Amino acid sequence: MQLQLNRRSSVPMYKQLAGELREQIVSGALAEGYRLPPERELAAQLGVNRTTVLQAYQQLKDEALIASKVGKGTFVLPQNASVIGHAVRGMTASGRTISPILAQNSTGDGVVAQTDARGHTSAAQVRIARHEPLSDTVEPTVVRPPWSVLFSDYSNRFTYHDIAAANRAQNGKSLIDFATGSPNPADIPDDLLRAVSLEAFASHEFDGQPESPIEGFPELRELLAAHMRTRGVHCNARNVMVLSGSEQGIDLCVRAFINPGDCVLVEQSTFFPALQAFRSADARIVGVPMDDYGMRTDLLEGYCARFHPKFIYTIPTFQNPTGSTLPAVRRKELIDVARRYQCLIIEDDAYGELWYGGADEARAVAADGAIRGEVGGESFGATGSGNRSENRVAVGGESRGDAGGEYHSENRCKASDKASGHSGQRPVPLKGMENAGYVMYLSTFSKTVTSGLRTGWIVADPHVIDRLAALRRMVDQHTSTSSQRICLELLKEGRIAEHVETLTAAYRGRRDAAVAALERYAVQGMTWNVPEGGYYIWVTLPDGVRSLDVLDRCRAEGVTFMPGSVFDVDETDDSHIRLNIVHPDADDIESGIRMICESM
Repeated sequence: MQLQLNRRSSVPMYKQLAGELREQIVSGALAEGYRLPPERELAAQLGVNRTTVLQAYQQLKDEALIASKVGKGTFVLPQNASVIGHAVRGMTASGRTISPILAQNSTGDGVVAQTDARGHTSAAQVRIARHEPLSDTVEPTVVRPPWSVLFSDYSNRFTYHDIAAANRAQNGKSLIDFATGSPNPADIPDDLLRAVSLEAFASHEFDGQPESPIEGFPELRELLAAHMRTRGVHCNARNVMVLSGSEQGIDLCVRAFINPGDCVLVEQSTFFPALQAFRSADARIVGVPMDDYGMRTDLLEGYCARFHPKFIYTIPTFQNPTGSTLPAVRRKELIDVARRYQCLIIEDDAYGELWYGGADEARAVAADGAIRGEVGGESFGATGSGNRSENRVAVGGESRGDAGGEYHSENRCKASDKASGHSGQRPVPLKGMENAGYVMYLSTFSKTVTSGLRTGWIVADPHVIDRLAALRRMVDQHTSTSSQRICLELLKEGRIAEHVETLTAAYRGRRDAAVAALERYAVQGMTWNVPEGGYYIWVTLPDGVRSLDVLDRCRAEGVTFMPGSVFDVDETDDSHIRLNIVHPDADDIESGIRMICESM
């Protein structure tokens, strides 16, 4: 069941919702007997007040389209085949017994005249599905499968409006795309990929290569284990399984560990395909509050004590969507809590290779570019009036005004906060900080090489690898042989390390350009982070400004980004936007951010 509500329309929300449901019932998309979501659940999914859903359901009950049964739910009523509409005899709807007799006269233009038992006639606008224009010959009725009933509970647990919102943000004739979560096609190393592909397929080792083991080619697993050791993770090939993208790892972990009703803790805003995977398993998803440094691990003990999670899903390094990096002290606290409560940790590290430099460099970016804006260490904000912000900078724990006058910044200076645990060094993965097996580490080549190379890997206890391998036999048997061979060549002789070094230099420049543009064009009340790596800048909008409204205006100007609600566990965040600063061309970043700011 897909519902589209226009919050900018003058039509009341409950009437829009009633109209959407009515259309799907009358068209047959919602078959008789279909159980509608409970009011509270549907209200949460749509981000509306429960009263809105109650009013919409009441209107449909008055029209004899649905009825509620105490203790069982709200259902679509049976359809009388002789009329358009729903006839109900002797059933309770809206708290009273009704027996409408509907007679129909088609006006030919989609208006149906309906006559009730008292002879009163009224016109209702109804969408009539026809394969061809009306003619003298009566066309036979086409009975379509009742899809809403046939689809499984597994697929019905997905929140398709989130997927639709993401697609709307990413699709279209956009000139400047901050929405897509992939690298710029111009950054794909065509020469490198062409060279390693030729070498891989020309190799005698490739001749007559047998089918890959389900865990991946042993040589590739050895190289990945060696690569992980350079990141501070002590492992060997037995701990590694090659995946068809890291999202497959999330899916396999869900299949292996989650039973319906199990709790999963996540950051309040997180990677939304992971949320979909958890929902598909009927897990209870609980969001842990975040701040500028990522998950609030000081609250984690209480969450674990109350909810007893099966595992914690986290993106601790250059988080998607916020760009935050969990400090070392919080990483240790996270692992300690997980051990105490014996819950597993899924560490999603898709962006960990893309480190631009430490907090000192981020602070230098702030100081060098802060001609306009307010900078609090790694956090920026705009103050003042009009479309331009007053010149204020806070660096190294001191706050200064342009004219030399002192003031107190509202943002805390993260770069100088020793208690945060930032050391200016490349973050060590959670998997490198424990060896008891509580952390399952995921990563991918799609963010550092090309999104088309759907190859990732998981590092976990051998017991986990064996179980995931057994489950995987029902999915795809193994990762593409060709993709594995390409990754083998990339990992040999440090080729991928050289490429990542070039890539991070380019991405660092785009980050700096984006920060400078935000400082120049930000309106009053905007704040944002300066990431130390990865793809994303997380922007907090001024009070009263809604992300979806800004997105609509920006799309009309050829600029897109992702609204915060897509990533929010509760699907209600309309005060943030995510900017992928590495996807647009460097020359487009300033004009794109200028248009976003002007649209507010």
